[in-house]
Amino acid sequence: MSISATKSRKKEAEAGLSDDPRQTEITTPNFVLFGETFTFIETFSATVIDSDPSNGHIWVKTNTGDEKQISDYGIPFRSSHTIHKYELRQYSEDGSYNAYKDALIVNKKTGEHEVNLKRKTIIIPAFLTMLFHTASTASYYRAMPVPKMLTVIFILLCSAALLSFLTLPWSFKDGYVWSDHKYIWFTYFFSRVGSFIGIKLMKRRSQKFENELRNLIESVKR
Repeated sequence: MSISATKSRKKEAEAGLSDDPRQTEITTPNFVLFGETFTFIETFSATVIDSDPSNGHIWVKTNTGDEKQISDYGIPFRSSHTIHKYELRQYSEDGSYNAYKDALIVNKKTGEHEVNLKRKTIIIPAFLTMLFHTASTASYYRAMPVPKMLTVIFILLCSAALLSFLTLPWSFKDGYVWSDHKYIWFTYFFSRVGSFIGIKLMKRRSQKFENELRNLIESVKR
């Protein structure tokens, strides 16, 4: 899976887009989330003429009569089945977009599909990660928009928690006095709580995106 460079909206006539970004209209099935529009564009289709599950490849014949070997993407295919590849496009309000090549692979005969999008995982760097793995990690598709401010805040919270934690041992060097070090404890506690809240928010955002993506896939498969 690769992400193309941002492309000009002037190249989008075939996708049903107007030249005016304020009047942009996507005619293919789509969903709008987090201020951006997502849609699948079919980029390849062919009929399977031979399959070999042992090597993970199939021989196909395109509409132009060309025969070639391609990956089966882990989907079972048989002769006469048809394979369709779709590109996921992520449109911004100005009409420009990012394209995720071969993001969806579908066996039209059986309806089986494979989402071919890379994921990104964020982890709270702390000992608590091992104790509360589910609560301290979040995984999401890279195609999902993530506000830069949210990323910056999360990094700052994790950094503050780590620095305050590393500073705590020095408080015992000459005898521990709570009043002298309470702000370090407060910094550690609140930054750690904040980072866990950030993980929870990211999970909710990811779940919403995946639900919309799942519905879009079902509409494409019909």
